[in-house]
Amino acid sequence: MKLRARHVILLIPLIITLGITDDIMPADINELFDSFVRDWIKIRPESGTELGLPPEFNIPVRNDMLDDVSVKGYDLEHAFFTKYRDWLLKFDDKTITGSQQINKRVLLWFIENAIAGDKFRHYPAIVNPMFGFHNKLTTLLTEHHQIKNNKDAKDYIERLKQFNDRIDELIVQLGSREQEGIMEASFLITSYRNVISDYLKVPVEENILYISFIERLRQLKKIKAEEIRALDQEALGIIENSVYPAYQRMYDYLDSMRPRADVRAGVWKFPDGDEYYRYCLRVNTTTNMSPDEIHQLGLQEVKRIQDEMIEYFKILGLAGSAFTEYMNAYQELTSDRNDARFFYPPTEIGQKQTLTGYQAIIDTMEMRLDEFFEIKPRTPVAVIAVPDFKAATAGTYYQPAKLDGSTGGIFYANLSYQHQKAGMKALAYHEAIPGHHFQIALEQEIGGRNLFKALLFFTGYIEGWALYAEKIAKEYGFYSDTYSMIGYLRSELFRAVRLVLDTGIHYKKWSRDEAYQYMLENTGWAWFGELDRYIVWPGQACAYKIGELKIIKLREKAKMELGDRFDIKKFHTVVLSYGQVPLEILEELVEDYIEKNKANQP
Repeated sequence: MKLRARHVILLIPLIITLGITDDIMPADINELFDSFVRDWIKIRPESGTELGLPPEFNIPVRNDMLDDVSVKGYDLEHAFFTKYRDWLLKFDDKTITGSQQINKRVLLWFIENAIAGDKFRHYPAIVNPMFGFHNKLTTLLTEHHQIKNNKDAKDYIERLKQFNDRIDELIVQLGSREQEGIMEASFLITSYRNVISDYLKVPVEENILYISFIERLRQLKKIKAEEIRALDQEALGIIENSVYPAYQRMYDYLDSMRPRADVRAGVWKFPDGDEYYRYCLRVNTTTNMSPDEIHQLGLQEVKRIQDEMIEYFKILGLAGSAFTEYMNAYQELTSDRNDARFFYPPTEIGQKQTLTGYQAIIDTMEMRLDEFFEIKPRTPVAVIAVPDFKAATAGTYYQPAKLDGSTGGIFYANLSYQHQKAGMKALAYHEAIPGHHFQIALEQEIGGRNLFKALLFFTGYIEGWALYAEKIAKEYGFYSDTYSMIGYLRSELFRAVRLVLDTGIHYKKWSRDEAYQYMLENTGWAWFGELDRYIVWPGQACAYKIGELKIIKLREKAKMELGDRFDIKKFHTVVLSYGQVPLEILEELVEDYIEKNKANQP
């Protein structure tokens, strides 16, 4: 209840007073920020459902609608961004406060990059085994769409009805993209076809869309049994007679595409592919670094981290003449999945122990947060298993709390495989505390008027902070044994290798096999599924290391210039208090903090 009250206190008074029309520019910039949220959710209703906005916010959400992904829908989105860019530019910085100026710049940065990306609207991968429509729509309905009453249930069914048109529109887009010379590699098409094939093999009555619906429906106490039966049969009929046939049409279309596809992995092969890749790097890293700069940075970081790992391998008594030999020796040492030192047992009990183990790691970190933070979130985080329908393609990830307080943050652990104990600490710190949950929950709680920022996503900041959180744990002694230290360094190495792989694939024209070989030689393991993530999501994998290194660089600058006046807690407050921002704006915030503290020196 406290969590729910917190959001209401911060946001409701600022939103319920709005009476803004679509065509009249708000006179107050705070009203514009709130108008942005209201108008965005009108054209992208799935975002409203995902945020979990309570009715008290007085922001209508069409929970019976899916996003319009047609040409008309994207044209509407482009017009929306253009309108808000023009409105924002009319506000004179001299007439607004310092914090409003920052929010204006953050929103403008996002909008201007969205407008710049409109020319690439057909470039993002539709053939996407990890994050495609099958995953997005199922996640929307089973994890985000609430069923608390009869209307919610009917809204769920209305959305099910729209799967048919959504998938048909995606098929149309696949044809349009192909005419423009944009087509994913044949191995991605095969992989996605197989994902859909597996989906269709599940009996309708066992489909997660039906199971999730009926289980939640039966928990409602204020709905009659005959209504439940009617809704049950309606949902089952739609899935059988509309959803499954639509999936089959997508399967057939993908099958027909395969002979026309090639095996080239990178977006360089698309028309203006290099320009598109630079755009992806800009959006994801929020910097102007070139592909070459990022590639070279990756090579340097890989070498630095490998050298540090070798020192810890030597502590374990391992020998070798190169990193690969040390890594192979370490993997042989820790490979026995029945060895309780390295793995929980591959049983249901072992899976429960894995979840409990993650929670214990988080609890231990929470007890010491006061050593390096002066602000902390109150929103809880739970550790839960990744849903079965995602287990084959998802990793471990974090889902933010709903703004209505109906759920806290969730750290999803994929239990379809055994987790190495040595790597669990770094992963928990990254996804939960002091990583994603800590930063995002804090932003939700202290965000004030900044609800619009919940719709934005600056990967360089968000993933950079989470990787920096792993480093904080190293600096404060949380990796208390050699194995957990190696686990952390493997995590850091993995993110450094991504810099090389992403730029190698999309800029240097590496083949999928070349990327696989580099990954294997420099991390000790490789998986085509992981590489396919980088292939369908260009630039995103570069954000982690670049964001972390920027935060470290800013911290070292503050230390050097402030000397004894440097306070790690206050530095973290500066980095966190405005929430996610582009890295270039974060740099200005830290520099302002440095100058103010230097001015106050005796």
